[in-house]
Amino acid sequence: MGHYRSNVRDLEFNLFEMLALEKVFATGTFGDLDGESVRQMLDEAAKLAEGPLAEAFADTDRQPPTFDPAAHSVSIPAPFKKAFGAWHDGEWFRVGMAEDIGGVPAPAMVEWAINEFALGAQPAAFIYSAGPKMADILYAVGNEQQQHWASLMIERDWCATMVLTEPDAG
Repeated sequence: MGHYRSNVRDLEFNLFEMLALEKVFATGTFGDLDGESVRQMLDEAAKLAEGPLAEAFADTDRQPPTFDPAAHSVSIPAPFKKAFGAWHDGEWFRVGMAEDIGGVPAPAMVEWAINEFALGAQPAAFIYSAGPKMADILYAVGNEQQQHWASLMIERDWCATMVLTEPDAG
């Protein structure tokens, strides 16, 4: 058992009682997505966050990635790979993305409610998985060539992150 405890009820309160998410669904903009689906998604994302993501946090924090300058390679600790794989294999990155590139249309508040679990349980794994969101943005605002690249980013499971604020970034 890891360090993280989700608060699904708090998110449900905010989404459904404070922000009236059901009214947003009534617009028809989000296909078959409804309140019951969102509640199930929140429950499943919370289980994943409290399980594999949180369980790897301490090991990942104490065993950072290592760079081998001779081989020009980076080694990622096994617990991080497992945590990242669990989140990525669940395809949670698709929530809120454009349907044209394989996403599940959802209000931004649903996307961020789900992302809150990963950010709380294993921030590094979530931040490392920023590639699909970057692809979604590029697809939405890009020209035809950029949209092609965005589609490839999703199709080929490219990941990306930026560490500009990190003192060791280079």
